[in-house]
Amino acid sequence: MHSQGSEHLFFRHFTEQGCLGDLCILLVTHLLPDRPDFIQVLDGVGRVGAILPKPKSVHGPTLAWAQQHYPVLPLNRHWTSDPGEVIAQIAPLVMSHERLIILDIGGYFAKSQAVLAEHFGARFIGVVEMTENGHQRYEQESLAAPVISVARSPLKQAEDIQIGLSVVYSAESLARTLRRTFNVCQAALFGYGKVGRSIARELRCRNLHLELVETDALRQVEALSHGFKLVNKAEALGRAELVICSTGNGSLDITDLQALRPGAMLASVTSADDEFAFSLAQLPWPSEEVCPHVLALTRPDGSTIFLLNRGEAVNFVHGAVIGEYVYLVLAEIIEGVHQLAHQASTPGLHELPQATMQRIARHWLTDFHGVTP
Repeated sequence: MHSQGSEHLFFRHFTEQGCLGDLCILLVTHLLPDRPDFIQVLDGVGRVGAILPKPKSVHGPTLAWAQQHYPVLPLNRHWTSDPGEVIAQIAPLVMSHERLIILDIGGYFAKSQAVLAEHFGARFIGVVEMTENGHQRYEQESLAAPVISVARSPLKQAEDIQIGLSVVYSAESLARTLRRTFNVCQAALFGYGKVGRSIARELRCRNLHLELVETDALRQVEALSHGFKLVNKAEALGRAELVICSTGNGSLDITDLQALRPGAMLASVTSADDEFAFSLAQLPWPSEEVCPHVLALTRPDGSTIFLLNRGEAVNFVHGAVIGEYVYLVLAEIIEGVHQLAHQASTPGLHELPQATMQRIARHWLTDFHGVTP
């Protein structure tokens, strides 16, 4: 727990260079109650040309505040991947003398970055991507601009640990609204990446019977070395009362939903359109919200399964609170903007220098925890 106001002191270390008058920043973000402070900090680095809220993580009053101060664009993968629509939406936001940077979450502009580079030329100076899912999306493309990814940095790993804790907290809270607990619950976790590892450790502390589904051989070795049991998908789905998916890569489809044990609870770590290979809107089964944020699906055989937070990222039910650790990554984002604005970079994926991450860590330790490294 940090003292109130520490974030303002912390951010000052990364805005000392002042505002760049020729910089337009487009911000993809979870529009949560803590975000206005960060947006105003970004406005001290360059001009925030528009805010693009992630559609499933929008806090109403925060959206109203954003709309009063900035252009707000509805965000979806259809228009951000359509060349003509991307230019039609973005070009009017960028003044003729400005350079453009996109701050992305989830690789929304991975497929259109080449079109932006062609349209804006040297004025499109790059992207800062924050998530593993987005990192992988940019990795799959032929990049025409530099993309600084913070997804695999040591500072992001510290945040990912907290995300895992928040996922378990929210999943258990929603289970309790169904009058169920995690104690001696049979559980399955899909994905043993950075967030998945944190979830697995936390679930182990809740006295569950946990099985892991992981397809990457290196992660399988790591999971076994940590004492977790590996099973295949069919085994996991047939036994689990609780399934948490942490792959970001279409882990379950409608056939898998049919294979779930009756009464099973299903939760996702990321947005449903990334984690699941089915669309809730197109699912031909009766559904009913039986508790706040819990959707009951009645399958053709008459049995019921439960989607926690309707299949969206479960921790956003409680604001995805991860404490002061979020500021580590927000500082990385600001430093990514500085790097793109002040240093010419070649097209491709890049990371921040170790020295930059060390400096962020030192300031964070001092400002939030009174620790002098």
